[in-house]
Amino acid sequence: MISTSTNARTDPTGAPPPLLIHPVGGGDLGWPPLAASPAPIDFHGGPDDRRPLHKVFDGLTETGTEISGLLLIGTTNLHGPSQQPFVEHARRMGELLCSAKGLCGRTFPKDRLHIVEVAEPTVRHSVDPLKTALTALADGECLLTSGSGSYALGAGVLLAGIETGVPMTLLPVDEPSAAYRLRDLIDPRDTLRNWLLRHRFWDELAAVDPSNADIWRLLAARQRADIGPAEDTTPIPGLDQGKLGKLTELWPTVQAAFYERLARGEALDHALLRTWFTHRISSPSAKEAAAVPASARRVIEDLARSLGDPERRGGASQIKEARRRLVPVPRARHAALIGDAEFLDFFERSASHEAHLAPPGARRLPGSLLANADQWEASDLVPGLLGKRGLTAWPVLGTGDVLVLMCVGKVTKDDPADRAGQAAVREVIGWASQRRGSLARPGRIRLRLLASDETMERARAWVTLARSTAPAGSLDAAVLGPFSTAPGDAADINTELLAELGKAEPTGRYGSTSLRDVDEVLLVINSGKPVTVNGMVAAGVQWSLDAACPLRVAELGRDRALRTVINEAGLALCRLGMDGSLARLASAAVRRLDTRTAWQMLANGSPALADARDAAARFHHDLYGHADPTMNTGARCALACRRLELIAPVLAGEPWPACYTAVEVLRPGLFDWDAWKILRERFPALKKLNNQRNESPYSHLLDRLRDEKRRQASGMKGRKLSHTPPAPATVIDMLHGSIEVFQRLGRMRNRQTEPGPDLVARYTHLREQLEVLGGDLC
Repeated sequence: MISTSTNARTDPTGAPPPLLIHPVGGGDLGWPPLAASPAPIDFHGGPDDRRPLHKVFDGLTETGTEISGLLLIGTTNLHGPSQQPFVEHARRMGELLCSAKGLCGRTFPKDRLHIVEVAEPTVRHSVDPLKTALTALADGECLLTSGSGSYALGAGVLLAGIETGVPMTLLPVDEPSAAYRLRDLIDPRDTLRNWLLRHRFWDELAAVDPSNADIWRLLAARQRADIGPAEDTTPIPGLDQGKLGKLTELWPTVQAAFYERLARGEALDHALLRTWFTHRISSPSAKEAAAVPASARRVIEDLARSLGDPERRGGASQIKEARRRLVPVPRARHAALIGDAEFLDFFERSASHEAHLAPPGARRLPGSLLANADQWEASDLVPGLLGKRGLTAWPVLGTGDVLVLMCVGKVTKDDPADRAGQAAVREVIGWASQRRGSLARPGRIRLRLLASDETMERARAWVTLARSTAPAGSLDAAVLGPFSTAPGDAADINTELLAELGKAEPTGRYGSTSLRDVDEVLLVINSGKPVTVNGMVAAGVQWSLDAACPLRVAELGRDRALRTVINEAGLALCRLGMDGSLARLASAAVRRLDTRTAWQMLANGSPALADARDAAARFHHDLYGHADPTMNTGARCALACRRLELIAPVLAGEPWPACYTAVEVLRPGLFDWDAWKILRERFPALKKLNNQRNESPYSHLLDRLRDEKRRQASGMKGRKLSHTPPAPATVIDMLHGSIEVFQRLGRMRNRQTEPGPDLVARYTHLREQLEVLGGDLC
């Protein structure tokens, strides 16, 4: 009997019937799975040999599900055993489906049968044409057949649906009644706190987690290097007088501010780097000092004094000179920094204003800096403090580990030696090594292979090969399973995999073996049963949400020479939960004017965040960027006013960051060092602002406290320096006074100067844009 899709009934809710989408594969031609050689083509099959579409149509009939039409996907290249492009098979199927006799028990009007051409059976080739098709054809939900045809084409449909906002239900061809949505297997709720906690957005945690707001506010103040709130606090649960006393010590507070901001690449960190380094080499522990000869100590002390002078620049050259005088370099941790070529290069690059205008990217931290960070973290109070509240911290600079999830399918008949599988393993290890190399610290590839009963042996062979391929000590590989391959078991696979991934408990410190502490989750698709891959994809998305780390997807394929290759497949899966958290974090960073952090966060999201990412990048350059060389003094003054008019209200409650940021946006971007010195000497308001900046912990407060200590030791008296920030009103007055200076100076130099960009309006628009994304995409 032939049924027709004309006059399809409408859903009681008013939604139109779904569009059925089917990637055409060998099963539609009557070929067995993993066919390696040409065979006769039979589109019809029989009662005991139903084609994939016949199974789907029968299942839709049994469940009473109507469809609005059928979209067939065919590739235009030649691949596999087919002697024709699969799009030609799709066209022939279309002709049959639109004929009077129909195909697989159905017939369609010509205007309800659609064919999409895709260049190759890969995700990267399929997403764009399918986005176009979905935009044109999908009035609502779509049904996507699963378990037949190229998995990559199906994955392309899923990603296209995510990007266009078209709901997609997966329909297993062998069990249509077990339909499911990938989105339903993922729960992004309650994961925002993980992201805030991992990235140490303490202020925002106070709003999201009010029950622990007392500790979040103290830690937020610590990140601002402000010991005032801790001095005014009495012991609270989990924070006795001893731990509270730690929060009132300036040097441990500056260290925490440095490491937490360093992990995010914030605009403040390059000044904090100099501050941290200078105090670290000048104030070693007694054990470290005893390991350094007197002559070397004098060299180190001279370097610290030189770096502590705010009128001297060229810190990297001063370190190089000290390194030349230190022969050999002592092995104590503080002295080893001076002799570390990687640290010197890092210092030199970080200290330039231009470094903060470049796009965020890979930033491997030098080994000597990591060693000092680990030493500090071992005694940091955050892991223990959070543990008292039932929470677990993340290592402050991450672990350097990447989690790789990959399914293992069967060996094809034409490749009994599994050369393709071995090549795939090598490609995956190469990709994971590349991703691992972009992280802040060296770590391991945590490879987890998902196998069924039939593929366990192959999976174990892959693990053995992976161990011989990866550099020594860089791989932790294991086989998980056996997992079910039943068409309707995607949810169970997802649940079982998440349980496996969560077996090792995190500790909150570096050295944890927990997979929750990985820095990236990498998914490899195009290998294994579709139901297993879909369950793995859902678990991978969920794990990245729980681990609060970036997610990347890659597909295995063949190049023109038929060699196995791996290609990244975009970030569309981030739309299933991660985008919302990234937008919320970016909004919080913009609120502090840490626009580079916002830019960096948004770069890890799906294409849905692209406009916001570009807006954040423009805003970052508007705030911190260099003036055009042809810009006259009047125009520079107008731009200076715009920047300070933004900082004054936005950072009104954060006096030290306000002072630091104000000077940072003025020099050397608008006024070079010599011009800035002249302006300070000429205008007391600018001199006062610069001095207040230099007396903050981000700049030279620790240097001046060391000088004060030396003067007191020699019996001299000096001005007593405050360990806490000035009153907000004091800094606001400084900023307003500086704005008036630039207004007067601008009028004197050029009465026709344009006022410059309205940064307050741009800031407000960007915050609103991110708040909408943070709400819509959660």
